[in-house]
Amino acid sequence: MKKLQEVILKKFEEQRILTGHPWVFKSEIETIPDGALDGDIVMVRAGSRKRVGLGYLNRKSEITVRMLDIAPKKEEYAPIKDLKSFLYNKINRAVKLREKITNTNAKRIFFSEADGIPGFIADLYNGLLVVQVNTLGAEKLKPMLVEALKRELKPALIYEKSISPSRKKEGLEQSEGVLWPQGEEIKPVIITENGLKFEVNVKSGTKTGFYLDQRDARGKLKDYIKEGARVLDCFCYTGAFSVYAKHFGAGSVTGVDISDKGLKTADNNMKLNNFDNYEFIKEDVFEFLRKQTAKKEKYDVIILDPPPFSKTKSEKEGAMAGHKELHVSALKLLNRGGIMMSFSCSHSVRGQELMENAYAAAADARCEIEPAGIFEQAADHPYKKNIPETYYLKGIAVKKTAV
Repeated sequence: MKKLQEVILKKFEEQRILTGHPWVFKSEIETIPDGALDGDIVMVRAGSRKRVGLGYLNRKSEITVRMLDIAPKKEEYAPIKDLKSFLYNKINRAVKLREKITNTNAKRIFFSEADGIPGFIADLYNGLLVVQVNTLGAEKLKPMLVEALKRELKPALIYEKSISPSRKKEGLEQSEGVLWPQGEEIKPVIITENGLKFEVNVKSGTKTGFYLDQRDARGKLKDYIKEGARVLDCFCYTGAFSVYAKHFGAGSVTGVDISDKGLKTADNNMKLNNFDNYEFIKEDVFEFLRKQTAKKEKYDVIILDPPPFSKTKSEKEGAMAGHKELHVSALKLLNRGGIMMSFSCSHSVRGQELMENAYAAAADARCEIEPAGIFEQAADHPYKKNIPETYYLKGIAVKKTAV
């Protein structure tokens, strides 16, 4: 690599970074040279001038440098010689890690910081590769990263869906469209997961089109559904939990969401798998639960998989109040012996807090519960203990034992 511009940290600020956390905040930096351009890869040095590692720079962001490579804790960083090979190796390592997942043709192939390139995400849906770029540094590396993925995976089509609030913070416009081959149009694709079929509409869907991170939790439904069970799937989106519920023997399934497009896809997914005796309702989940409680309806399994109520620590209190309202309503609607599955995709909410919230809700609902399971993001969404932000999806199951 050519000689890099050097960012100097304040004294002792390298210590957290050397544990493996890749974010360098503006307040931790002593100097940034005028010649360093935003989006460029820079050498990061400690206040002692010891080399710490490589990262990409963006003065517009509070996270001013995002590290790509960090020195072993007690050693000085040895710079890489070839950027292209360095990036290709990261992609290759990520692809190999996912090879052990064999029950589906849809996987997250690359997961941002967890795989070593902050702001770069790639999902594979049965030959359709979808990339999302959320940082300026990853944007500049995009051609090399896409080429590496193309070489490793040989996809039929590559589509970019870089639509997220984080791009604005990085000074980037939203970006969406076919990257390769030029002139092709994207269409919905059918994926398989544990023998079940799902339609994925990348263009109109939330995020990249399908919640791959819930694969393991969906499979766990088999432990909770008895033949003929009545199931309520709240925030059902495209109905993946609903499809699994029918597959595992549910007698009837009701899915509730506010997305027209999501519910249309959910209906298509039920038909793809030849299931009947289900309904999808367009309504605010909180309002729906209130109405069902007033009617004294009862269910055997209730799934609560809401969008993130909290994206920052300052929003956490309100988020927990939202979870508690859902929990109280769901527990009132559960039959004795019934199961409530509840999820949070906010990294600031811990699994233990979600369980404690359910117990507090049980007191308000005047019932008793016991733990019946815990869940986390699927293996293709790896998390690093030294990067807590990569561990975001937590789930619990509780059984209603007494009224």
